[in-house]
Amino acid sequence: MRITGRTIVVFVAAVGVFSFLFGWMITREVRGTALRTDARIEALAGAIEAYASAHGGDMPTSEAQLRAGVPGAVVASPEFEAGLKFLQVQWPPNGDHAPILGANGLPTGIGTVPRVNGRLRSLARGSPANQAVQAAPAAP
Repeated sequence: MRITGRTIVVFVAAVGVFSFLFGWMITREVRGTALRTDARIEALAGAIEAYASAHGGDMPTSEAQLRAGVPGAVVASPEFEAGLKFLQVQWPPNGDHAPILGANGLPTGIGTVPRVNGRLRSLARGSPANQAVQAAPAAP
């Protein structure tokens, strides 16, 4: 069998096209998964924020406490349910600290997890930012 220059060029071009299409499909799937993960993190954080605002800054310390302390519409959300199923939640020992949300190895958007956890930490009664707000004198 004789290999010509044209055969090599066609082979290299076919491998390049295949690699491009394979990378395109993988990237599209990972981006879709990241969007779903971000929506789940935001839904879970929204439920925690609703709990904190309804309970004077106290944070939930368990999934059962979160479910009991927020309106049924928030808990019935598919993103909320999927978030509890697929994401990692580290519940605090007391209501002064915020739960820590993690993606549990799933892809997310850049900065989503630190941004959401920072937002939850700032709402907790035990956070320095919240303590400064609570210690400030009331405006006349």
